[in-house]
Amino acid sequence: MSEPTRAFDRMRAGLPWAAPDPEIMALQAEATKAYCAVNATEGDSDPTERLKLLRGALGAFGESYLNPPVRWEFGRHIFIGDTCLINSDCTFLDGADIRIGDYTLIAPGCILTTASHPVIPEERIILDAETGAFRHAQCLNAPITIGSKCWLGAGTTVIGGVTIGDGTTVGAGSVVTRDLPPRVLAAGSPACVIRPLS
Repeated sequence: MSEPTRAFDRMRAGLPWAAPDPEIMALQAEATKAYCAVNATEGDSDPTERLKLLRGALGAFGESYLNPPVRWEFGRHIFIGDTCLINSDCTFLDGADIRIGDYTLIAPGCILTTASHPVIPEERIILDAETGAFRHAQCLNAPITIGSKCWLGAGTTVIGGVTIGDGTTVGAGSVVTRDLPPRVLAAGSPACVIRPLS
């Protein structure tokens, strides 16, 4: 089976894709309208309209609570379970799937980013061989999975390709660059396991 050529399909398959891409930019613009509508409900005492908007924009949103403002890239690739709290000022770059289990708390200012680029500059920025003009940037996406009963402290960043096990707590300001096992306290940049949680 041959590799997909459409940028969106390559992104979803975890293959390198070229940006900017008009189709992806159009999808991102629609997603921006959706999260702006959610953010307009900030301060509303009745979360019914917000819940309706979230369920229309995201891949799944259970019986949970989101405190605006929020930002996402596509929305449709975010799957949030039941009894979760997504606190204010969180950002989700969801070119690949972001899955959050039941009873998980995401504190203010967290960033979950499935998006990345090659580390080597010549692989990241593609120039025309003859003119030297910019052609495109290479992008990569990898999924994020956060288990149930987790807590990400304020300002935590989770990088694409990471799985956080059930019941794990991540200290505020951490940068999670690799998988974390279940039921541990982890913190730092990069986040390391400090101790198991009894």
